Amino acid sequence: MVEVPAFDMPFAARLSPHADQVRRHTRTWVRDMGMLGGTPWTEAFFDAADYGGFGPLTHPTASLEDLLHINDWHTWGFHVTDAFQVFLRSRNVVGGKAFVAGLKSVLSGSAPMTPSEKGLADLVSRSTLDAEDAGHLVEFFDALLWELHNTAQGRVPDPIDLVEMRRRSIATELSAKLARKSVGAELPAELLRNSTMRALVDSFGDVPALRQEIVGFDHTYATGASTTSAVLAVRQFFGCETQQAVSIVADLIAARLRQIGSIIGELPSLATEYGLDAEAKAALHRYAEALKSWLAGELLWTQRSGRFSSSPVPTRKSFHSPSGLGTAAVLVR
Repeated sequence: MVEVPAFDMPFAARLSPHADQVRRHTRTWVRDMGMLGGTPWTEAFFDAADYGGFGPLTHPTASLEDLLHINDWHTWGFHVTDAFQVFLRSRNVVGGKAFVAGLKSVLSGSAPMTPSEKGLADLVSRSTLDAEDAGHLVEFFDALLWELHNTAQGRVPDPIDLVEMRRRSIATELSAKLARKSVGAELPAELLRNSTMRALVDSFGDVPALRQEIVGFDHTYATGASTTSAVLAVRQFFGCETQQAVSIVADLIAARLRQIGSIIGELPSLATEYGLDAEAKAALHRYAEALKSWLAGELLWTQRSGRFSSSPVPTRKSFHSPSGLGTAAVLVR
């Protein structure tokens, strides 16, 4: 078993005052979508993983209405990822392609059949998705197949390719957009396309993606469920031991966090460069704060969720008494 490092977090985590309501809503929603049928989620595992507590930690300042919608999106993403594990473990490329094709068909207006499709159809009906959003969803689906093809072939990807594809497989762009919308940060499209802003979003996505590959290594990658792992890629690339590879990936996560802090420090100058007025500057600040809250909250959720437990019925840890670097400002209920 790998030793999971103590991850530093320079940002403070907070808990939404709506946490209990979101948990109740999320549990009802997943049951209505048919997601608690035992594959991949039993009711006990769903409760232990605490998918209902993800949004309250990653979007602590969102209104209740927004938070309910945001957490449904995140929970659906978790369900798709977890449901796809059956195809990874069995190397079932045909089944994986059919699963992804069904999700893509929902975007084209076809009637949903599976719980993952029903969840997506419901979310699409309640959301305003533009062509860019749809494109990012397709990238998410295609990244799942990319991982399946690598695993079926027993191939460990190049580290650079893996990092780039992981940004798609955790839907980095959509998560960043949800964070932006949760704080009402309307920003010019040309600013969001700026290379500095792109680097901010990429680094934002790399932190949770790489960390979950360490936390979930024994559960997923060490069992052969997937060959698409940053730890395996680093181990193969450098010819080192597994624990040393874990340390290298952890160092990369820390470097990404430093880069995020550096980029955020540049935002006032960037705002001036783009001639943003006071309202837009405030929105940019809120966006940066939202990303910081998301990262801190995601770490706390990952540390306390039972998602990666090897126990058949993992026990979710309470959020009442958070501890550790970055948790001093948590709002406990």
